[in-house]
Amino acid sequence: MTENTRAAVLEIGERLSQPPSARLVAQAFGAELDAQLDLSEMVGWADLAHTLCLAETGVIPDRASRDLIAALLELRETADFKPSAEFGDLYTNREAWLAHKTPAVGWLGVARARREAVTTAYHLKVCDTLCDLCDALQATVDAVAALSLRHKTSLMPDYTYLQAAQPTTFGHYLQSFAWAMLRDMERSMALHGRANQCPAGVGSSNGSTIRQDRSALARRLGFAAPAPHARDAMWMHDLSIEACAIAVAAAVNLSRLAEDLMIFASAEFGFVRLADRHSRASKIMPQKRNPFALAFVRATANRLIGAQAGVATAGRTPSGQMDNRLYVYGSAPDALRAASDAALLVAECVDGLEFDEARAAQALADRSVCAGDLAERLTAEANIDFRSAHGAVGRLVTEMEASGRRLADATPQDLLAALESAGVALDPAKARIVLASALDLKKCVAARTDIGCAAPDEVAAMAEELRRSARERRGQVMQMRRRQRAAIDALLAEARAFAGVST
Repeated sequence: MTENTRAAVLEIGERLSQPPSARLVAQAFGAELDAQLDLSEMVGWADLAHTLCLAETGVIPDRASRDLIAALLELRETADFKPSAEFGDLYTNREAWLAHKTPAVGWLGVARARREAVTTAYHLKVCDTLCDLCDALQATVDAVAALSLRHKTSLMPDYTYLQAAQPTTFGHYLQSFAWAMLRDMERSMALHGRANQCPAGVGSSNGSTIRQDRSALARRLGFAAPAPHARDAMWMHDLSIEACAIAVAAAVNLSRLAEDLMIFASAEFGFVRLADRHSRASKIMPQKRNPFALAFVRATANRLIGAQAGVATAGRTPSGQMDNRLYVYGSAPDALRAASDAALLVAECVDGLEFDEARAAQALADRSVCAGDLAERLTAEANIDFRSAHGAVGRLVTEMEASGRRLADATPQDLLAALESAGVALDPAKARIVLASALDLKKCVAARTDIGCAAPDEVAAMAEELRRSARERRGQVMQMRRRQRAAIDALLAEARAFAGVST
């Protein structure tokens, strides 16, 4: 591209008397362009819709509009478009390329600011990456549900404060993360509805004296509707914050599972084994299998928390500032992509995970996790108020520890003595039944039959509900994609027919 073209698209010799400095180009122009590069295809769609709408209303002359659309279609297919920071942002790079194809390029910017095209493309990209995130989360929910079903009866301790708390199953434990993933899908779809409003046709921020037919622009680009307020359409920074927040929520939910699995995969626990394909060998310690895939998911969550803070900070300025958008065009879609990638990696890890039931059983051998069940059974089966039952079991555990014994070693006489110290009398036969029942791990889990609890049948029902809900949301996402894809296919077909260009 010639120096004259560069001067023309950068307005040198018109409003500006000097070209941008080399440092400005390298730093500011380069950063702005890098953030926009992934929007190139969608800016092309916005340019086509803009030109067709203004040709339809007669604002752009017939010959010029046909030439401009033909050049835009060529730009869409060409491999020789190489954006460069010396030409500024993505929009001016495209303008410079088009200037070598047709003088009709002068009509491209009528009644619109450059940010209109890029912002419109950004909304399209956010909608697309939200759909990708939903697809990835559905794959992860499916993997978790499938593994939970296989382990609906596999006993393990549940932990609070990293201390063994109650008996559960590996299947029930796993499912706790899948419900959060469903909520992430719901959040993504809700934001899609807000982002699926078309900013095109608003001029700079308060409309234009040249009417563009914003409804037609929205229809051609596959949006649900035009954004209702012109100025808000250009500067709705809250959507970018929300996109990053959804990425952070998804990544943190994934990281919570990853961090737990890292602990459970350690030699100290040994409950799970990560597949070798998701591990990495240590270069200095030959015995180690480092859970690198899980650590990477955690690192992704850390990075996205920082990205969200940066995007939120960029929006905390007077309205209408370019630094609201300088980096966000790239950082918000990147955050959603990173969360999607993390979800797919976790799905792989879960699919390849092995659970060591024997090792988990060892962690349950002292029956300390049954203390709560014992207190509850004393309340439910012996009609002892819970405060008294809780205190008596607490004394029992303390006395067993002091004598070097475990709760698993407790006898009915031990229980009766603890109850007596709490001022509670119990029939010895009842004490024997209650204690035996409370220390039976399978009975403890099987008794948890209420909605969402750990009984095997309830876990199986939840696994099916998880898969059904994820499929239903995925079906809705597929419909969104089909509607948008149909609109773009129609736009391209209309543009080719208008310009007389064959497919």
